[in-house]
Amino acid sequence: MASSPNPIDIANVKQLAASGSPALAEILEAYLEQPDPAPEAPPREGALTFAAFLQLLSVAQGRSTPEQRREQATDAWRRFLAQVDAAPPPRLELADLLVRIYEEGTDAGRSALCDVAKSAPLVFGAWGGLKRIYKLAEARLDAELFGALAYRFDAELSRGGRREVSRGTLIYMRRRAWRFLRELGRSTPELYPQFAVEVLRHYTPDTAFRDLWVANHIWAHGAGKYDGRSFHGGVPPSDMVKHRAFGEAWRRSPDPLMLLLSTCQADPPARFAIQGLKKDFADALRSAATPAWLARLATRPLASAHDFLIETLLGSPELHQSKLRSLGLHDAALALLGSPSPKARAFAIEYARAHAADLDPERLAALLASEHKETRAFAASALQGRSPRALGFAFLGRLLEHGETEAWAGKALGESFDRAELPEPFLVDMIYGEGAQKRWAAAYLKAKYRPGELGPAFWIRVLDDPRHEDDDRATEIALDALGKHPVAAIGTPWLLGALTRKRIGRAVAAWLEKADALPDLTAEGVERLKGLVFSAETRAVALSVLGNPKIVTARQLTLPWLLALARRADPTLNGFARRYLLAHMKPQDFDAGQDAGGRGDREAGTARLFALALGEKEPEPMRAFAQTYLRCHHPTLGPEQSEAKELDLKPALKRSAFTAERIWPALSDKRDDVRRFAALITRAELRAWGYQARVYELAHSDAKEVRNIAFDALRKAGDPSADPALTLTLDELDPAQVFALTESLKKSARELGLSLILKHYARLGGPERLGWLMQSADREVRLFAVRMLWEKHRPRDLPPGWQPRPARGKDNARGKEKEEGPRPAAEAPEDAGRFADVEALRAFLRYVLSGIPAGRSPEPGDDAGPRRRLSASEAKRHVIEVVRDLAVEDAAFAALVAPVIAEFTGSIAKGEWQACLAALMRLRRAHPGLEIEGLAAPSAGQERA
Repeated sequence: MASSPNPIDIANVKQLAASGSPALAEILEAYLEQPDPAPEAPPREGALTFAAFLQLLSVAQGRSTPEQRREQATDAWRRFLAQVDAAPPPRLELADLLVRIYEEGTDAGRSALCDVAKSAPLVFGAWGGLKRIYKLAEARLDAELFGALAYRFDAELSRGGRREVSRGTLIYMRRRAWRFLRELGRSTPELYPQFAVEVLRHYTPDTAFRDLWVANHIWAHGAGKYDGRSFHGGVPPSDMVKHRAFGEAWRRSPDPLMLLLSTCQADPPARFAIQGLKKDFADALRSAATPAWLARLATRPLASAHDFLIETLLGSPELHQSKLRSLGLHDAALALLGSPSPKARAFAIEYARAHAADLDPERLAALLASEHKETRAFAASALQGRSPRALGFAFLGRLLEHGETEAWAGKALGESFDRAELPEPFLVDMIYGEGAQKRWAAAYLKAKYRPGELGPAFWIRVLDDPRHEDDDRATEIALDALGKHPVAAIGTPWLLGALTRKRIGRAVAAWLEKADALPDLTAEGVERLKGLVFSAETRAVALSVLGNPKIVTARQLTLPWLLALARRADPTLNGFARRYLLAHMKPQDFDAGQDAGGRGDREAGTARLFALALGEKEPEPMRAFAQTYLRCHHPTLGPEQSEAKELDLKPALKRSAFTAERIWPALSDKRDDVRRFAALITRAELRAWGYQARVYELAHSDAKEVRNIAFDALRKAGDPSADPALTLTLDELDPAQVFALTESLKKSARELGLSLILKHYARLGGPERLGWLMQSADREVRLFAVRMLWEKHRPRDLPPGWQPRPARGKDNARGKEKEEGPRPAAEAPEDAGRFADVEALRAFLRYVLSGIPAGRSPEPGDDAGPRRRLSASEAKRHVIEVVRDLAVEDAAFAALVAPVIAEFTGSIAKGEWQACLAALMRLRRAHPGLEIEGLAAPSAGQERA
């Protein structure tokens, strides 16, 4: 069993067939229009599905020869039917169902079969049943079913629609139908007219008669203008009885032709019947032309039938126009006003003018929609002869729709009725009418009413009419007129309701944006506007109105609602709240404990702002707003803020509000925005707080923006162009704190410390501090200390003409700034307390090397893990290495330190004497002429080596 999502399944069709439902044909056609349901189980690999089978048939139909088409189609059927597990679609069950209905022979069943035969899609399932029924109809001489099916075979080739039956099959079937009629005419001529009429009466007006086979044989077989595929020449012929097939059979009785004339749907079959009756049964036709029969003929929408009717009426004195009303043909004659026959229309117009002066206005109005010009002209003339007031303004308004009566009706409305007689509902109908009615309404309102005389209520009524949803022009007219009235006169409740309407919401919003006030705006209205901001469709409009302080005050919006909006992640909502709060709220407005008059405490409001800006549980949008507010209202920072410039804000807070107790802890906050805000305030308030001595703490921060505060405050110390609010003076530099920077975990802080020591050594330095630096775990710091010792504290006369060596290449390569601070570079020496002579300097070095305690922890990278402490021997080895490295660069320094290093080669500490001995060997290689006590001078070969 196949699963089906379709609304109709085969069980429904079977149930309707069993009950004899009159809706069977309609439901069966709808069922066949549905796609086939998918099978419950997927087909096995290699199976020929029904869709693939149809594709094979389509390919077969495209072959060039009949033999190839037949062979491939037969093979496709054989392959599909040979499958044991084939899953054909349920619609194939219709073949047996249709045949069973035919065999039962009920009136309801036969009626349904005729409808199915004429219009159901010719697809497999239904086709199998119809083909078998056709064969049964031939065998049983069933004229009714034969006629319906023969018509379908004959007309199908020129029709569109879904079809699975091949063109060749249909050609065969229509040839077979004519062959059956031909054999019937030869063998049983008395039955031939009956079967031919059953075929002819089903053709519809839209049939392409020149492409037919069966019908053209019936009325033009004798002309012989056909080949094996189609007729050619003028078909249908003008004389339809001259070459008809089996003329003698048609002369037997007028009854088949009378039936055809009474039941046919198209004009050619009617013309065939009339010509046959007039030629062969003139007397019978005259006797049959009773008033009742003629009245029925007038209702048939067939030009030939109407022409015959007019001939009959004009040819009989008993049927003179003056007698038609008494004969019951009055309505029949008037019905010809809409006839497809020009002759019949002319007769009807003449009759109506003479005998139907009382023709109902509604009927005349209906004739104005006729496709025939003369009929419309007659109806217009008849209506214009009536009194406008008798017709009424509503009827005249309808006449504006028709070109023949537009001008007359417009003039009648303006001249025959006072302004007060045309009610507003009628004017609204005209505004929503057709183009001519709209034009009349616009001209009438302009001529009869002064500008603004029609108040807002009228135009509101127009816009509240449901028709405005489908009428752009009427909506435009009403909006244009209503927009000329003051917003206050329109009414706030209606305006708020209109904001949510797609067609007019934008226009209403534009009015409200320009409004100066809404006197009748209630608290309920404000709440309604607030609710609209949460709909994407009305948000922009609602925010525009709420943001207009002329309409809605800040107090009506309420601070809690604005703060709740500012907490939202949506940028449109929190952006609106931020701008509004910045522009319209004072610090005291943020006090949660305001009195009944809305007055709050300034200090409490300020405290709340800082809580919103720095609070741990506040969302980022809320923090961003509060931080922006505090920035914009800072006495010195505020005027520089872009938001303050945009909104023309004046600082509303004093510097005393920005206390260190509030700001300083935020510099260590884990949230970036909080740190950035605190850093900005700290730069402005550092000196006001008296926190110059604590600036060194910030150099060790993990946050770049916080470290930069310290770097800017220290690096520019003593610079007269620096910001005095942030920068330390030279007297405020703390040597201990500066030297402590060289031990920071942050490389940038260490570099800052070295840079400050180098720049302000006379104020900060001394040999004892350099000795402390020599014990640093950072090699760069140790090397810096030794170099400074030599450059700043060497005796003045050592060596003669000495100049400081430039920094090493690798140091110069790193000279550009990294992160916040520059690398230290060599400068001209300052007089910072020089040693009296060489021995004094050597004595200091001996003191440093011999007195080194356990070393400080090696400095890890900025993100390194826990540190370990160095042993004393390792720390001493580090100092020896940096002394050695400087001595390798500078011969004079080498001569100074070599004896001291040589003294320590006698140490009992293995690592110590080995480091000293290695240093001496490096110095001798770097400076071959250097004399080192205890080491023999190298030979010439050693020097070359």
